[in-house]
Amino acid sequence: MSDKDLKLGSEIFCDALLEEGVDLMFGIPGGVILPLYDKLNKFGHHVRHILPRHEQGGGFAADGYARVTGRTGVAIGTSGPGATNLLTAIANSMLDSVPVVYITGQVTADMMGTDAFQETDIIGMTMPIVKHSELVTDAKDVARAVKEAFHIANSGRPGPVHIDFTKDAWVTKAEQTPYEEIKLDLPGYSPLPDPQATDEEIKKLEELLDDPNTKPMIIAGHGVEIAKAQKELLEFAEKHNIPVCNTLLGLSTFPQDHKLFAGMIGMHGDAVTNYAVHDANLVISVGSRFDDRIFGNLEAFCKDTKFVHVDIDVSEFHKMVKTDLPLAGDAKDILERANTLIGKEHKYPEWWKQIEEWKKEYGFLDFKVNPVNDDTFLSQPRIVKMISDATNGEAIVSADVGRHQMWTGRFYRFKHPNSHLSSGGLGSMGYGLPAAIGAALGVPGREVWVINGDGGIQMNIQEFATIKEHNLPIKIAIMEDSSLGMVRQWQNLLFQGNLSHSVLKNPDFVKIAEANGIPAFRAKTYEEAEEAIKKVREINGPALITFMVDPDEHVFPMVPPNTPLNEQALSNEDLLNDRKKQQPL
Repeated sequence: MSDKDLKLGSEIFCDALLEEGVDLMFGIPGGVILPLYDKLNKFGHHVRHILPRHEQGGGFAADGYARVTGRTGVAIGTSGPGATNLLTAIANSMLDSVPVVYITGQVTADMMGTDAFQETDIIGMTMPIVKHSELVTDAKDVARAVKEAFHIANSGRPGPVHIDFTKDAWVTKAEQTPYEEIKLDLPGYSPLPDPQATDEEIKKLEELLDDPNTKPMIIAGHGVEIAKAQKELLEFAEKHNIPVCNTLLGLSTFPQDHKLFAGMIGMHGDAVTNYAVHDANLVISVGSRFDDRIFGNLEAFCKDTKFVHVDIDVSEFHKMVKTDLPLAGDAKDILERANTLIGKEHKYPEWWKQIEEWKKEYGFLDFKVNPVNDDTFLSQPRIVKMISDATNGEAIVSADVGRHQMWTGRFYRFKHPNSHLSSGGLGSMGYGLPAAIGAALGVPGREVWVINGDGGIQMNIQEFATIKEHNLPIKIAIMEDSSLGMVRQWQNLLFQGNLSHSVLKNPDFVKIAEANGIPAFRAKTYEEAEEAIKKVREINGPALITFMVDPDEHVFPMVPPNTPLNEQALSNEDLLNDRKKQQPL
């Protein structure tokens, strides 16, 4: 075979991306991946490349793209710092089960282990936070590695896959095997449970629902969104008249204006939801891993409760709670079969009577403005509700991490699936802004908002330049309270008000936005806030509003660590007057 019949590894890589249907990637060029970037422009009419201003921003953008589109994201970094800058994004994708293929460059194979310039053991670093990580040193392995990476990332329980390519892989040549002829060789990898739940096992659910003393609750998590099981979940809940609550990442998987919607569960969930889950004696979890932020005190959460767990990842069964009926498999398939196999309908009138009483008592899906300085500062939940009302719940909302994240989860009324972006498992500040970039590029035409804190926005504020360069119509809402807000809340309530290093001296966000060519507004009153929200929605491109909000308006309810859900604090006084709950982390 002559040399002209061979292809460079960099060219084989680009062809493989086309075969996988990749239309967008995020990356920053650097030394050892320059041979790849030398070829990328030739494929640019097929695959759009976005240059973020930091690799972490690119990784978060790829994560946001994957969440809103359901497709696999792609992010690229060079060796050394380019690779290590991706680590937080990789961990974020792993904990939230998001399919992203992360590509890094590496020094030549003969230089590995010599402490060469920009050499790091990125395989060793990523191994604990990916579904799979592989080192590729030769062009002949490039296409196979890419095909396996996309298969692993987007099959079974999704998640990140990492490939580290040495410079040799880009610059050596190999015969290009037709992509469809490349066989996957993945011993030990089983994307679907074996065995999956049988019809007989699913029918056992009917016995639990038939008990006249049953008080059921459905906890719908991110797995519902991943499985695209929203329709099947709705049908199941309606057929059996079961209240449905969401985890933070499960938001937008169940209609929030539906009579069966029971709010968000957890540390800062709705009061009604937490009381209902605590009192329920049958909990049906669909695609939720029983994260510690939703159960409060584990012993109280499990007491006198039977658990049905629907999950594609069998390692989640019995991990946190004893599972009475594990149903292994894809949530869409399990619910679809349940809707056919379980013919009887159910009502539970007494259980619903109790839930309705809680709703009346605690103002379900309402919010109470309780700022310390009502005449001086704006209320964050009220601002979130104003944005929700103005957009009619139609927008994609990317929330960062902090108090504004919890208020977004509780008071933005999501109308559509795949519309809520948030760093759930990792809780990474800096996520909101770049994730919105991925969303805006992934679903052009949808209205996209970022709701961010003044601490988190500064962690990836350099991405203002990326947003402006591509004139992305992202509306940025900064809740400016000169604090690391959630840290401040915990310090106020659980550490006797010791605000140790949580107070910020902010730059002028309006000027920073304007320096990047982004129109910006500052709102100090509700009239100014209403006018600013209206103006930014009329702007064809990015725009920013910084809202001057109360630094001491806390998120309630609050379930302190290791506290039963029914002992949630509903106000400052509930915590401050109960010394038993003032336990440090």
